Amino acid sequence: MQSPIERVVQPRSVIQSRSTSTDRAVEKPNSRKKMLAQGFTLIEVMVSIFVLTVGILGMAGMQAVSVRESQNTYFRMQADMLAADMADRMRANREDAADAASVNYVSDGTANAATDCLGTVANCSAAQLAGYDVSQWLAQIDNSSIPGGVGTISRNAGTSQYTIQVFWDEDRNGSVATVANCVATAADGCIRLVIEI
Repeated sequence: MQSPIERVVQPRSVIQSRSTSTDRAVEKPNSRKKMLAQGFTLIEVMVSIFVLTVGILGMAGMQAVSVRESQNTYFRMQADMLAADMADRMRANREDAADAASVNYVSDGTANAATDCLGTVANCSAAQLAGYDVSQWLAQIDNSSIPGGVGTISRNAGTSQYTIQVFWDEDRNGSVATVANCVATAADGCIRLVIEI
């Protein structure tokens, strides 16, 4: 004969065994889903890492372009200042620059020997001062940080209109194209200043 406690316990074990079999029946579909989903999280992580990498590479590329364009802006500013300096030199020596027959300010970018017109004892003519101005200007271009800087000055014949151009190697290929018009030098940098004396 069983005690009343054993009778109560026994039905519970029957209930537990039934719930266990129900749990197993419920687990089977979940375990299939789990087996099918294995590796899915790994794929998600790999895709997110790929997207992150593409974004970081894009940002690095934008930073490189920003630095290069910032430097090109600096070179353009220097070239603009050098062209304006030559225009000021011409305006200061109006006697030679306005003379329709004078070509003393015309230069193809090569420096010629010039009389030193610096100091209080120097006694230079207007033509000598023009030669000195051109040689000093070309030396400033050479001593600037502009890569491969070249300066040219041309004059419309019979007028007092000058075209001052400063070229530099913007694409860093080692050569600078000096042409009559800045538009033709797409890969290289150029500043063009036209003045009337």
